[in-house]
Amino acid sequence: MSEAAVQLAKALIAFDTTSRGSNLVLIDFVQGLIEQAGGRCRRTHDASGSKANLFATFGPDGDGGIVLSGHTDVVPVDGQDWSSDPFDAAIRDGKLFGRGASDMKSFIAVALSLLPQIAAAKLKRPLHLALSYDEEVGCVGVTGLLDDLKAQHIKPALAIIGEPTLMAVVGAHKGGAKLVTTCCGKEGHSSAPEKGANAVMMAGEFVAMLDGVWNELRADADPRFEPPHSTVQANVIAGGTAVNILARKAEVTWEYRCLPDRDPQRILDRVEQRAQSEILPKYRARVAEAAFRTQLHAVYPGLTLDEDSPAVALARELTGANRVEAVSYGTEAGHFQSYGIPAVICGPGSIEQAHKADEWIALSELDACEAFLRKVIAKASA
Repeated sequence: MSEAAVQLAKALIAFDTTSRGSNLVLIDFVQGLIEQAGGRCRRTHDASGSKANLFATFGPDGDGGIVLSGHTDVVPVDGQDWSSDPFDAAIRDGKLFGRGASDMKSFIAVALSLLPQIAAAKLKRPLHLALSYDEEVGCVGVTGLLDDLKAQHIKPALAIIGEPTLMAVVGAHKGGAKLVTTCCGKEGHSSAPEKGANAVMMAGEFVAMLDGVWNELRADADPRFEPPHSTVQANVIAGGTAVNILARKAEVTWEYRCLPDRDPQRILDRVEQRAQSEILPKYRARVAEAAFRTQLHAVYPGLTLDEDSPAVALARELTGANRVEAVSYGTEAGHFQSYGIPAVICGPGSIEQAHKADEWIALSELDACEAFLRKVIAKASA
């Protein structure tokens, strides 16, 4: 077991980089390590300046390099029942516990632990490390990083995204989006519901309609994924003021997760069509201002499987994998692919542990990741 990787994972977990806050302290820490090892760094920021992507390069300038990519943000721990402090990593029974242990600070830690080997290697093509912000809220940050690379005419040959796959080679994932639909009604006394439009009731019917759209999507299946079809579901509802007041406004936060080679606009069009034809007429008959208004808050493209991808080929060669897998969760790999950079997902830990209380990663996974990344360094030196 690499003690350096474990200690770096603990250090990274100690930075509370929940997406709602800043990641700059972590970025400062990592940039210091990289520059001390001789790496060249670039930053891109969000509009507020409180968050940053970091892109670091070792070896020669020019195209053809390999990117090791990970996100620095983590999901909240609010309301979760942890056995220990989620930001003070603990080792128990051969496992490292902490927020981000699996998703995905351990991958970043292993890469950082190999900085001395990267610095000493006679790299014949660039080796890059890309760290992003706000992946957990819709892969928001990485687009700024990729825009910067495009503007600077930096074109890596491929990207390895170290999301948790138990070091399996993943070459496809679904695309997705976060949307908020505002149900606009009209206030009134609850004793006379037909003299107003209850936005909470509208929201309930909208959620039921989303379930109907999901059922329609089941007919178009791809057995590589689990579940094997695109999905639609609501995750948050907010609205109303009192039990005896018809709600003027309610919000439904929902998502789609779309098979990567399908057009997600068809899902959006179907939701709009059904909301307008099946729900709205009843409420418009009561008040003219009843409406549904939907805003897209975040979207990320799917990763379409390309059997001839140099990223997939390299990952299979270095892991010895005889198959390429597909997953239903989203990553930044689809963005890399959409920018013309072939991408593959291969990283330590299991997605089954992500986003839960007592998130953990087996220490053996760090060892497996280190062995893999050492081969990547050797490949960049060959």
